[in-house]
Amino acid sequence: MSFSGIETSRQRGAPVTLYLFVYGGAEGDSPPPQAFAYTDAEQDITYEGFTYVPKPITRDNVNSSGTLDKSTLQIRMPRDIELAEEFRVYPPAQVMSLIIRQGHLSDPDSPREFLVCWSGRVLSVGREGDECVIAGEPVSSSLRRPGLRRNYQLGCPHVLYGAQCQASEAAATVTATVASISGTSITLNAGWDGAFDAAKFTEGLVKWTNDTGGIEIRKILSVSGDTLSLGGLLRDLNASDTVSVILGCNHQMGDCRDLHDNIHNFGGCPWIPTKNPIGFRNNYY
Repeated sequence: MSFSGIETSRQRGAPVTLYLFVYGGAEGDSPPPQAFAYTDAEQDITYEGFTYVPKPITRDNVNSSGTLDKSTLQIRMPRDIELAEEFRVYPPAQVMSLIIRQGHLSDPDSPREFLVCWSGRVLSVGREGDECVIAGEPVSSSLRRPGLRRNYQLGCPHVLYGAQCQASEAAATVTATVASISGTSITLNAGWDGAFDAAKFTEGLVKWTNDTGGIEIRKILSVSGDTLSLGGLLRDLNASDTVSVILGCNHQMGDCRDLHDNIHNFGGCPWIPTKNPIGFRNNYY
């Protein structure tokens, strides 16, 4: 029997909800994305290759009013749930998506039909008493952020290594070994910068693999010799670990041309006049 048939019946329904949290990139990426699958049923449910583990879960009603007001969805789970560890102390470096499905245990079909009722991403994870409180934002909320992507500005507005920038991240990456760690700073073994000027790694990135196989990313705030100050707590990073250090960019023509060999994709307007043509200055002498 189809989902709609059971859903509209009076006594055949045995509704359950499936929650699939996916952290990381797309399927086929390396490392592969990490999945957390939970259900409010009283038994394990296997669907599309994922085994949903039973947990006491409550959530807000899905709002389908047609507006984006109060669109945030709140989900409550036990505070010791494995998912919450990804947000402990410091938020994860990559987006965590969430897909909520609804179905019925009384569905005689094999496999059972579980339809998507909500899709979006996790905004935050907090703790209230014995509960883990998860706030989610639907996919449609991205419509709240229209506007001009480009500004009339001297510097390049493109996100470094993004789709519009197209600079080669692989060519700008060096592999280094951590010699020591102090707070949010790391000291790398001598010669880590290779053929590059160490100062050019400012505003770049440091990446490493955490204990669960995911990728941790931190921004480089400053470089002093072999010591890099990073923007965030260094979760699952120890001395002698290997990290990838990626060049930054000052978003000016010099770095775009000389450092990244990417001048054809420079998005700034470097020839903006710096003197007001209708000011007190005489334009004729």
